[in-house]
Amino acid sequence: MNNTEDILNVVVGNAEADAKRSILNSLEDEQDSKEEFNRLKNSWALLSSEKEMSSYQIENLYLDFKDQLNSKKTIFKLNINLLLKYAAIFIFAVGLSTLYFHYQNSNPSIRESELFDASIVAENGQRSKIILPDSSVVWLNSGSILTYSSNFAHQNREIRLSGQAFFQVTKNKEMPFVVNCDDLKVKVLGTMFDINAYYNDGTVSVALESGSVELLHSKSDLFHYKIVPGEMALYDLHTRDVVIKEVSIDKITAWKDGILYFKDSSMKEVLKKLERKYNIDIVVKNPSVYMSVFTATIKNETLDEVIKSIEFACSIHCTIVRSSNKSVKTKVEINN
Repeated sequence: MNNTEDILNVVVGNAEADAKRSILNSLEDEQDSKEEFNRLKNSWALLSSEKEMSSYQIENLYLDFKDQLNSKKTIFKLNINLLLKYAAIFIFAVGLSTLYFHYQNSNPSIRESELFDASIVAENGQRSKIILPDSSVVWLNSGSILTYSSNFAHQNREIRLSGQAFFQVTKNKEMPFVVNCDDLKVKVLGTMFDINAYYNDGTVSVALESGSVELLHSKSDLFHYKIVPGEMALYDLHTRDVVIKEVSIDKITAWKDGILYFKDSSMKEVLKKLERKYNIDIVVKNPSVYMSVFTATIKNETLDEVIKSIEFACSIHCTIVRSSNKSVKTKVEINN
């Protein structure tokens, strides 16, 4: 079982990226750790509020939080200054988890020793809506991680993204908003756009709804592209090639409303998106399955309904394997 302090560091955003990924992956196999994670996450939420609170009120909430941990005979250290600076309120409605982060530090100067990264994770099967400290709004798709520094909106507006997100950026001419996806930088002042940058996909796509964005590269000053509303840029992480084309933005961004559009989509793309949306594992028994293409609009359909549609449209056979253990993911086996 994971150490409670390690889990706590993930909850409050203090864990290093590699450690965080390792802990989150292990939660799927360790029910006790997963329950501990959910309990700490809920307790952390109780410390939070969108309204201003005095240091005395926050410290009392912190002591309640500490008492809950001590009930498990766990010893940990948590910098109370973090609680005096940041608050998070977790709101869950209609299956959509909404995270509001409210910056409460009255002193804009932050010492280097106090800086830390805050991360928001949308696990498979979930979507998250986040309000950043500069009032920009972000919708985070399943299986995505968004990370920003504690000096965000004070010294810079830079974030890191692994996965997919739709951004509605508050305009600030003096401080551009920059999204880092591997070596690719997406720079804007104020606009609405979608970025798809899942780990190991090999490509990053940027689709623009309104405003304008610039594509830059952290290792090349010569790399510079601009796109206009209705266009999408496809960037190859290996070759650094960029292809710009016109797209239907409403269909690309429909995922934030729980809708998936497929039009002659490769089976590899379809299965990846279904794994994230339904939080399942898909095992392809025969590689020839990937030769199929699929066209459909998925809104509120159950997993069983979607699988039946794929079987009918692609002439393949699927078996859904469910476990009585709720901590074990549902598995779908696919064969010709």
